[in-house]
Parts: sequence; C-alpha cells; structure tokens
Amino acid sequence: MPIRPNPVSNNEKSGKVVDGPISLFASHPTAANLIMLLMLVAGAWGITKMNSQFLPSFGIDVVNITVKWPGANSEDIDNNIIQLIEPEVRFLDSVKRVRSTSYEGSGVVSIEFEAGSDMQSALSNIESSVSRITTLPVDSEKPEIKRIIRYETITRLVLSGDISELAIKAHAKRIRDDLLARGIDKIDLFGSRNEEILVEADEKNLRRLDLTLSDIAAGIEKTSVDLPSGNIGRGLRQVRSLGLLTNANSLGSLEIKSLGDGQKLYLRDVANVREAFEDGGAYAIRKGNLAIELHLQRSLNTDALVLAKKINEYVEEESTTWPPNLIVEKYDTATNLLDERINLLVRNGISGLVLVMLILFIFLEASVAFWVLLGIPICFMATFGVMLATGQSINMISLFGLIMALGIVVDDAIVVGEHAEYRRRTGLGRFDSAVAGARRMAAPVVCAALTTMCSFLPLILIGGIIGQVIAAIPLVIVAVLLASLLECFYVLPGHLSHGFNVELSSPRFYRSFREKFDEKFNAFRDGKFRSLVKFSVEWRYATLAATIALLIAVIGLVASGRIGFNFFPTPESDKVIVNVKMVSGTPRSETVKMIKELERAAYAAAENKLGSENNLIKMSIIKVGIPISVNANLQNNSAFDDAIGGLIVELLTADKRTIRLNSFIKSWREEVQPIAGLKNYTIQEVRGGPPGRDIDIRLMGSDIDKLKLAGAELITLLRRYPGVNDIEDDIPYGKREVILEVTKRGRSLGFSTEDVGRQVRNAIEGRVAKRFAREDEEIAVRVQYPRSQIKSGLLDSLYLRAKNGKEVPLSQVVKQREKFGFAKVKRENGNRQIAVTADIDSAITSVGKILSAVEKDGVYQIARRYGLEVYFSGKAEEEQETFADMKLGMLVGLSGIYIVLAWAFASYSRPFAVMAVIPMGFIGAVIGHWLLGYNLTILSLIGLVGLSGIVINGSIILATTVDQRIKSETLFDAIIGASCDRFRPIILTSITTIGGLTPLMFERSMQAQFLIPMAITIVFGLGIATLLILFVVPSLIVVTEDIRVGLRTLASKYRALS
Repeated sequence: MPIRPNPVSNNEKSGKVVDGPISLFASHPTAANLIMLLMLVAGAWGITKMNSQFLPSFGIDVVNITVKWPGANSEDIDNNIIQLIEPEVRFLDSVKRVRSTSYEGSGVVSIEFEAGSDMQSALSNIESSVSRITTLPVDSEKPEIKRIIRYETITRLVLSGDISELAIKAHAKRIRDDLLARGIDKIDLFGSRNEEILVEADEKNLRRLDLTLSDIAAGIEKTSVDLPSGNIGRGLRQVRSLGLLTNANSLGSLEIKSLGDGQKLYLRDVANVREAFEDGGAYAIRKGNLAIELHLQRSLNTDALVLAKKINEYVEEESTTWPPNLIVEKYDTATNLLDERINLLVRNGISGLVLVMLILFIFLEASVAFWVLLGIPICFMATFGVMLATGQSINMISLFGLIMALGIVVDDAIVVGEHAEYRRRTGLGRFDSAVAGARRMAAPVVCAALTTMCSFLPLILIGGIIGQVIAAIPLVIVAVLLASLLECFYVLPGHLSHGFNVELSSPRFYRSFREKFDEKFNAFRDGKFRSLVKFSVEWRYATLAATIALLIAVIGLVASGRIGFNFFPTPESDKVIVNVKMVSGTPRSETVKMIKELERAAYAAAENKLGSENNLIKMSIIKVGIPISVNANLQNNSAFDDAIGGLIVELLTADKRTIRLNSFIKSWREEVQPIAGLKNYTIQEVRGGPPGRDIDIRLMGSDIDKLKLAGAELITLLRRYPGVNDIEDDIPYGKREVILEVTKRGRSLGFSTEDVGRQVRNAIEGRVAKRFAREDEEIAVRVQYPRSQIKSGLLDSLYLRAKNGKEVPLSQVVKQREKFGFAKVKRENGNRQIAVTADIDSAITSVGKILSAVEKDGVYQIARRYGLEVYFSGKAEEEQETFADMKLGMLVGLSGIYIVLAWAFASYSRPFAVMAVIPMGFIGAVIGHWLLGYNLTILSLIGLVGLSGIVINGSIILATTVDQRIKSETLFDAIIGASCDRFRPIILTSITTIGGLTPLMFERSMQAQFLIPMAITIVFGLGIATLLILFVVPSLIVVTEDIRVGLRTLASKYRALS
C-alpha cells in the first residue's frame, strides 16, 4: 500500500484535548518518535550483546570436598574420611543437602546450597570447618575444596591416528593452549595420561643386594634435588645446590650403593629406568587407535556462537600444519543445533507475525492497522533491551516467550486503535480521536496488563531446575507488556494523530473488501450475535449449568487417563551414551572387547534400518576406565576401574534422519552379542533440560549389604513393567579384597599393621620417590616391581623387611582372608543409600504410571523387610517440588488478579464474575490436547497459569463497558449493548494472540515438539474461553445482580418481620 501525504485539518490542529501526558506526546511533533527511537536503540544494543544458547543457563550451587587415600577401599573411605567430614558441613548456613560418594582410593563430599546463597561466604565456611578436622588418616592427602563453576559445552575435538601417544598428547596440548589464547574459557583433556619416570627393580635382585624399594626411593629423593643454599656477602652471591635429574637417562646414572670392594652400583644396574605413562589411567579409542579428546567449554556469560566461530576458524587455519597421519574430528557441537532451533522459532515467529498482520488489516482500517502493527517490532526491540539488563539470553524458552507475546503485544494497541477509529467515525478529528481512544481505554488496558503480569510473574516462584528454565517466560512477557503500555499510550496516539502528516492510500479492492467485511461483520454483530447474547442472558442459569457441565467433562477426561502427563519432554537427542560394567577383576582388554562389540552392533543396526550407504552415525568414540555421565558437563570423580568403560555415539540431528531414536536403540540392543564376563550395559539418550533419570528410587539405611539386597529386589520388580529400560543401581560390587591381619608372630617380629600396609602398598602400587615440574607437567618418579611381577601370586612370594633389617616372608607375618566389597558407598545427609534408576519409553508408558505401580506392587514392603526407608528422587522429586511451587504461584497470581480487579471496579463481587472465565481456559486447553493427541506437560500447566491472566482481558473490557453504559441504561440493555460494542476488540485481541502461536502449534520439527503443548494450551484455551466469555460473563453479571437483589429483599423482609 503506497503512503501519500495527507494535510492536517483545522479541526485536528485545534486540538480540543490538550492537557495531560497523552495529549502532550500526541501533539508534540517529535516526542512519540523519539521514544520509539530510544526503544529501537535499546533493542539493537540488547541483540548485539546477549548470548545465544539452547536453554537458559541452569544448575545448582555446589562445593566439592575431595580427599584421596591411595590403597583404601570404598568402605575405608566412608568410615574414616566421609563420616568425619559430613557432620562438620551438614549444618552450615544455607546448606540444602549433602551427598557423598566413597570410591576405591578417594572420597567426594558434595554440598549443595540453596539458590541465591553467598557462595564466597559458603566456601570460606566449608574451608574453616574442614580445617578443624584433625583425625583424618595419616596417609590420606590434604582435602581439596573446590566450588563447582558451571560451564557449557561448545564442541569436542578428537585427536587420533597412526601416531604415538606422546605425539598425540603434544598436539593436543598445543591446540589447547592456542584455543585458550583465542578466548575459549575452559578446555579439558580426556585420555591424556600423566607422564612418569618408571624405575622397575626385580624383587629377587633387590633382596640379593640387600635393598628395598624404599631404599631406592630414598636415594632418589635425597640426591635428585635442587636446593637454595643461602647468600654470601650480604646477598652479593646466591648459592644453590643443583642435582635434579629430569629424564630417565640421567636418573639411571644415579649412584645407589657402594659395595665393600669399592664398586659402585648405579640405578641402571639394579633397575630398568624408562619414560612411561601412568598405568591404569582412563583413555580413549577412535577407530582402533588411541585418542585424546578436547572438551571445549564456555562460561555462562560468553556467547556460544561467537566462540564456535573462533574454533572453526582456528581448525581451518591450522589443519594444514598438522601431520597427515593426525586425524582431528569434531563432534557434540552444541551450536549446530542452536542455529537450527533459533532459526526454527524465528521462522515460526515470522509466520505468526504475517498472520497477525493479515488479521489486523482485515478487522481495522489500513491506517490504524499499519500503526498498530508497527508497535510489534518497537515493543520487541524494547524487550531485548530489558532482557539484556536483567541478564537473560536468546534461547528457545525466551524466543517462545516472544512468540507467545506476539499476539499479546498488540492487544493494548488494538483496543486503543479500535476505539480511536470508532471515535473518528463519530466525527472527531484525528488528534482528538487518538487522544480520546487512549484516554477512554487507559483504565481497562492498564488493568488487563496488570492482571496478565499477575498471572505470569508468580512463575518466578517455581524453584529448582524447572524454575530456572522457565523463568525467562514471565520476564519476557512482563517486559513486553511494559513496552506495550509505553507504546500504546505515548507512541501510538502520536502516530494516529498526525503520522508524519501521511495516511495510507489503500487499493480499491482492499477498500471494497473492508466495506463488505465491515458490513457483514456489523450485520452479524447486530443480528445473530445480539440475539445469542440475549438468549444466554435470559437463560443465564442454563448457560452457567452447561458451562459447568463442560468443565466437569474435561476434568473427567484428565482424571480417567485419556490424556496422559509427561513432566518435561525434551527434544529428541542426537547423542547416545553406552556404559559397560564387567565382572570385577576383568582385565581391561576384555572390557575394550565388549565396548567394541557394542560399537559394531550400533553400525550393524544402522545398516539394517537404513542400508549400507547410510550416514546415520556421524561419530563414535570409546572411553575406557571410567563411566560416561549423561550430563556432559558433570565432573566425573570416579576412580579408574579396568572393568568399566563406555561408548559415545553421535547421530544425524533428528530432523535430518528418517529413523527415530527409540527405534534405533531397540534395533541396536537386538544386535548386541554379549561376551563372557559382562555384568550389564545401558544405552541411554542424552537429553536436555532438567537432569536426572526418569525413575530414581532411593533406599536409605545403615547396613550396605541390606541396601544392596533390597536394591536387587527392586530391580526385579521394575523389570516386570513394559517400557522400562536400562535398570541399574549405583552401588556396584568392587574387586575381590584380600584382608591382611598381622599375627602374633608378626607382632613379635616388630611388625605393625601400618608397617605391613605400607610395605605391601609399595610392592603393589610402587612408591613415588619424587615429583618435579617438566615443562607444563608434574612428573612422578615411581619405584616399583616390574609390572609383569605384580599379579595375583605376588603376595605369596613377597618379603617384608623387619626393623632389625631381616627379610621375612609375608605369609609368616599375616594371615589372609578374602571378601567382596563395594566399588562405591553413597550417602545423603548422613544416611547410606542406594539409588535404583531406569529410563522409560514414553510411547509405551509414563513415569507417573510406573511409580504408581511400584508403590502398589511392594516397594514399601521391600523397604520394611530390610529395615530401610524409601523415597523418590530424580525427575519425580523435581516434579513434586515444581507442583508445590506452582500451587503457591497460582494462589499468589489469583490473589494479585483479584486485588487489581477489585481496585479497578471498586467492588468486591464484580471481580468474581470476571475471574469466573479462568476455568474456561482449562476447558479449551484439555480439548486441544485431546484433539491433537498430545500429553499434558509441565509447560502445558505453566501455559495455563499464564492463560489465567490473558483470558480475563476480554472480560475486563466487557465489564468496564457495562459499568459505563449502566449509568444511562437498564442493566439488561447495558449488558447487551456492551457485548455488541466490545465484540470486535474482544475477538480481535484473542485472534491475534492465537494467530501468533498457530504456526508453532503445527510445527513438525522434532526440535519444537516440547514447546507445542504450551502453544496448544494458549491457542485452544484462549479460543474456547473467548467464545464462552461473550455469553457467560454477561450471564454472570446478571446472576450476581440477581443475588444482590435477592439478598437485599431478604434483608428488607427480615427487617420488616423484626
């Protein structure tokens, strides 16, 4: 539509209304546009400075205390370390819960704090409390206290190829240092084993020379050293004693002993001295070759897209300098999906905007529709500025909030613009009609905005991970509403009154269409609609009864289970992790063999489903020695274990593959051929959103053996239910333990438990004689027997040195017995516990159904039988906490809405008539989920909370108009007239909100599926509620008047009788 100048009439220049801020801004030639410019500048600044990410940053404030005690089993750690630390930190200020895990050789205490705690003070309190503990084992290392700083994955680089481990490590360290210099916040290396100098001495040879491992270690420690030796001449010269040997060759020339004939023994004469890597550390395998993985992460205040661009530029620049046999691959790139998801929502937002634009131009005059439409980008830009100021980011939740606001943002402008157009048709000039429209609608518009804010703001009260995820929605909605109020009262009247002295020149077909549309719309409004309103008011009790019956029907629909509930569905992932547990004591080579079988099965399943030319699997990498966490950013504190390992498989993104992940995993399981020694394996999808397994049942008690037995029964119970997969507990059996007890003979020879333990540990694990810095690494010099001699028969041939210098066989000093211990011992708030966890197939069952079945079928009986307590954790715990917070939020929101309405109407009863439409939104939401075949989710319920404020906006406009007309008309005529007067703006405000969300509701992308239930709630809830509002609210107003008249009549009769 071309825009042409339009001269301002004398009537409009005269300005009959000139007082007040609205008049001032409408009459001022530049004020409105200056405000608009400020809003646009704020938005431009916000867009350029805000971070982009998938979901809002979420996490918990945690401080970890790690204590290492080499050689100790998990129960030793639990009894001698954890039980000393836990009581000291459990009762500190703001501590929410304390969890601990004891591994073989180390223990970790995790202290979780309440949200918003002063973590610097918390860290100081923990350090002070731990420093007071003086009874930790002598051989344990100093406690390491560390606050967990949250980082998020950008991508991962894997270095592999036909190249030595030392060379791969050198390249990995250089890439790490280069990327850190370019601004990457944190880079962790996996598979980069520590270097050490290994001194291997044969036991028989040492006994022949009357030497022990401790003698050799002591010699190295005393001789290979650099020491400052003081100053000479008042500091003119500094004296230093230098003797540090930093490589295997120089260390081999170290003198160890002088023989009686004057011959000297050097270290190389009695031991094999060589450069080596730490034995037993975790490592990675890619296509049969050793690999090192670089985990590139960003802090929460840096932009993922910016850092990803820097990484891509670096890899492209440096790839030409790398050797041809070095393969560098990239996977788990978060920004690939981020771009797809942001573009997806932007595309839906643009589609919604087009629909809103069409609706506006159909219902309003072109000039009014144009200026109302212009308010959308103005308000959104202002919202971006507010989002930056409040520390938000551009993510799927905040973008969804903006799409939801797409229709809401124009509601205020529609009401003001539509009334201004109506006043213009009555003969007022442009300026007068614009100001009159804004002033006349100020009270209902502000009231409607406040009630919408009251419904959304209490969502901030939701705590936990869910609260952190959805907090962006209320903040965005409130920012949009504030911007909308500013725009519709101080920018829109200025545009409507003079609009740069131009007006839209509409094509003839459009003017013809508008005339016919208005004619038919007005005919429908004044004919059939008026008759229907009259009928509903006359039969008001039947109208209310029918509405209540409909509400009861949809409640029954939910209660009967015809509509399921899925707490927090997340987008289908493109990454799968596999964890393998072999029988304790299984050699590492067998563990690797099993993981490779799982890798083979994955490729076979892909070929069976998609053919030999498929490219479904983009990446697979094996990790050996530690379990793989589902939470990619979670620190793994597990001790290294040869019987544990895993596999990470990355697939094409969900929208680029034809096979669904559940189907692929099912086919994958069918292809697996277990080998001897396999204990169990799990195949899990890596999900976004709140952490935790679908099923997480905790048993608590003091006896770990009873916990394990009860956990086994619970696992058997869960296996009965279809759709429950990957069931496991978190207290695996450990290695076979050999218990050494000093005999009376041993004590008579001067041996103590400590002496025996230290000498046996030196024989098995070796003794670290020295640690020194070489380049950027700490190198350990480890003295031990040859690794070929460290096997199960070592204890039978081991000799100990008594205090008199004699060598005594171990078998004469101790008696041995064997038992099986546990690889881990877990506690929460001082109580030992076991967690039985599982995942569910949402296509078959739901978390709620399984937990209900478990409660019914005997979980409490199992707990009582073993004297234990039971509770539900994981997503069930998060769900329970969220529902409790939502109930409080709903109560606060409804209270706020009532207060606003009572103030606006100066009545205690009228707000109930207006608020009675809130359940009508529930009717529409449930019908929408039922018709489209979607389960209710937590986002559906959050949508309902927000909907409670949106649906009453039409009621407010209607009730306000009734109050004004009733001054000169009967109640019945005022209600009918107000319903017809406000029919257009009520329908229009609802349709624009529905139009903004409709494209998303029919989005087929897998990445948007978790948002669709919320869109269904708003679209169907508002649509059906709007239809009911037009008939139920007039009926309710008359019913409240009937009640008032009835009470007045009863009171007068009572007074007459008295």
